[in-house]
Amino acid sequence: MVDKAVEPTNGPEKIEAGNGAGNNAKVKRKKLKGKRAVVRWLKFFRYKKKKEYERMTAEEKILYKLRLARKKEERLVQALKKIEPAETSETTHDPEILTPEEHFFFLKMGLKCKNYVPVGRRGIYGGVILNMHLHWKKHQTLKVVVKTFMPEEVKEIAVELARLTGGIVLDIHEENTIIMYRGKNYSQPPTEIMSPRETLSRKKALDKSKYRDGLRAVRKYIPKIEQDLHLLQAKDKSKPASISNVVEEIQETDIESIDSESYSNIQWENQDKLKETKHEGNQVSKDDLVTKDGLDSDSDGLSDLFETDSESGTEENAKRPLYLEEFEKFSAKHDGDREDIEDHLRQISVDSKKANSSSEVVDMQNLDEVDRLFLRAVSLLEKRR
Repeated sequence: MVDKAVEPTNGPEKIEAGNGAGNNAKVKRKKLKGKRAVVRWLKFFRYKKKKEYERMTAEEKILYKLRLARKKEERLVQALKKIEPAETSETTHDPEILTPEEHFFFLKMGLKCKNYVPVGRRGIYGGVILNMHLHWKKHQTLKVVVKTFMPEEVKEIAVELARLTGGIVLDIHEENTIIMYRGKNYSQPPTEIMSPRETLSRKKALDKSKYRDGLRAVRKYIPKIEQDLHLLQAKDKSKPASISNVVEEIQETDIESIDSESYSNIQWENQDKLKETKHEGNQVSKDDLVTKDGLDSDSDGLSDLFETDSESGTEENAKRPLYLEEFEKFSAKHDGDREDIEDHLRQISVDSKKANSSSEVVDMQNLDEVDRLFLRAVSLLEKRR
C-alpha cells in the first residue's frame, strides 16, 4: 500500500526528469529514509565493490591499489596545506652572540638541570611555547624532549622553537633532547608572545600529526606497489617470449622431419636398429638354450651321484605289472575238476587269513603297551557293536 501511495507522487518527477534530460539536467538520486536504509545501501555498495575487486586480474588489482594510494596522498597533502598556520614576516629571531666559555657553561648547566618540556606527537603548538616561558621564569636553561620524531625533524623543531620563543639552541643531546638558553637580557614577554597565534591549537595539532603519519605511511607504501607492478610486467613479458621460443623450436623440428633426406636417414637408422635388436634376441635365445642344457646335465649328474637302492627298487616295481603279484599267490598245482578248484580256493582263503593273523601277532609283539591298550579297546568296541 505504501508503494502504491508513493508511485503517483514520483510519476511527475520522473516525467520532469525525462523532459529535462535534453537540457543536461541530472536526475536526483532517491533520498534514503531512516538509518536502516542507509546501512543497507552501504552494505550493498561494499559488497559490490568487493565482488568487482575479486573479478580483477593480478595486474588490475595492483593498479587499483596504486590508484587509491596516490589519491590518498593527494588528499593528505591538501589537508596538511589547509591546517598548517600561515607564516608571518613580523616574527624575526636575532639570537645573542655567546662566547665559547659562556656556551660551555650554559650547556653544562642545561645537561645537569632537571626541568624539561615534552614534545609529543602533536609537535609544536601554543601550549609548548607557554610552558617554555614559564620554565624560563626561574631557570636559565631548559631541556625540550622530543618524542616520535626522526633526527632530521628534531633539528627542524629546534629551529622553529628558537624562532617562536626567541631563545638560543645550545645543543641537541642524544638526537632527541634540545638544550635551550633563554638569553642574557630575558624578560617575561606578554601573553600574546607566550602563546603566539601562529601556532596551532591542541586539537588542530593532533589532526596535523594524524595527516603527517598517514602521508609518511603512504609514501612508503607506493614504491612497494610500483615494484610489484614492475615485477609482474616483467614476468608477463618473459612468458610470451618463452612460448614463442618453444613454438619456433617445434616448427623447426617439423620442417626437419618433412625433409626427404632426413626422413630416409631416420628410416635406415630405424631398420638397422631393428636388425641389431633381432640379432641380439637370437643370441640371447641361443645362450639361454645352452645354459638350460648345461643345467639339465648338471642335474642329471647330481641325481646319478645321489641315487639309492630304494629308488632303484621303486623303478623295478613301477615297470612290473600289478596283476602278476596277485596270481603268484595262487598255487600252481591244481586238477581239472571244478570241485577241486573250489576246495583249492577255500584253502587259499583260509591260508591268507592265517597269514594275516600271524602277521598281526608279530605286529602285536613289536608294539608298545600303550598301542596294545588302544588295539584292545578298539576290538572290544567292535564286539559290542
